[in-house]
Amino acid sequence: MDPITRRGFVGALGATAGLGCLPYTSVLASAAAEPDRIVHTAGDGIGITPREYAALLHRLCQAREVAEDNYLLGGEVEAFEQHWAKLLGKETAVFMPSGTLANQLALRALAGSKRRVIVPEMSHIYNDTGDACQTLSGQTLMPLAAGNATFTQADVEAVLTRTAGGRVATDVGAIVIESPIRRLTGQMFDWDEAKRISAFARDKGIGMHLDGARLFIASAYTGISPAEYAAHFDTVYVSIWKYFNCGIGAILAGPKRVLDGMFHVRRMFGGNLAVGWNAALVARHYMDGFEGRLKSAVQNSETFYSAMAKHPRSSIERIPNGTNLARVTFKGVSVAEVGKRLAERGVAMSGPQGPATITFGVNETWNRMPAADLIRAFEQAL
Repeated sequence: MDPITRRGFVGALGATAGLGCLPYTSVLASAAAEPDRIVHTAGDGIGITPREYAALLHRLCQAREVAEDNYLLGGEVEAFEQHWAKLLGKETAVFMPSGTLANQLALRALAGSKRRVIVPEMSHIYNDTGDACQTLSGQTLMPLAAGNATFTQADVEAVLTRTAGGRVATDVGAIVIESPIRRLTGQMFDWDEAKRISAFARDKGIGMHLDGARLFIASAYTGISPAEYAAHFDTVYVSIWKYFNCGIGAILAGPKRVLDGMFHVRRMFGGNLAVGWNAALVARHYMDGFEGRLKSAVQNSETFYSAMAKHPRSSIERIPNGTNLARVTFKGVSVAEVGKRLAERGVAMSGPQGPATITFGVNETWNRMPAADLIRAFEQAL
């Protein structure tokens, strides 16, 4: 592939290499804080703006020659896929335009002619894809653990026993575990149970797929590496836009016997973008050092939550076996006014989900302000 020559982007992103944001300087008294100094109390990423994205892309293209892909084949995308395969300890990886497609094609490949697929009842696949697996691949989804993050090996065995007892053979071809589960405010699947299910499934010849959209967020809270998580699954999907700030895309990793030729299926399902080098380039930039940066942000947030739990006008609800999301309730104060006063101090807060309750999400921007200053900003706003 020829190197990219499209360098008609203008501007420059004031960012430290590998971090994507300026070093923190106090903004408590500033009503017009620079966008890359603002702490965002919602979202998994840093909230990069179109202007910042274009400037970053320009800077990255100026730093080295970037080889263009052709319909997601070759060039920067191929190098990106190879990096992911190594990172997750898999033989190969495939760039997908969305996690919805990554999940669906993984299950289609794993299950094959065995059309039943076990899924968490609260999963994205079961609730948020418009019955895509059923409609487009003829699969029957078997939901387990209604309202909960974790189902058990015993639950799986019960499904297999019932399936085997039917008058028409309908084997289970794949099992999905989603962790963390967004519909349960970032609660994780019990890891010990997941390993038991994985071992059982492999003994039975059933494919295992991990919907690990927020896998790197889970790692920051558990200390379990993405590769260790992935080792217990045949295939794993990870989002690259949610917290690597590239706007689109996902990675599906697994063995060659499952993913070889997947680019044909991707095209068949209408998922073949003309180019993906830009998303791969930006995501790769934010991946460098991400785990360490997020762990630092988590430490900052824990100090913040500990202090705010003692404040008479706020309460903190932590999610059991949770990750970066927590519910914050304000008492006897206008949430809108609190948000306005926080904005004057360099903190962006989303609107309430209830009368006075807001879901906070820890992300890299929590590193932009020392915990003591963040606590002081909230104390003054309350």
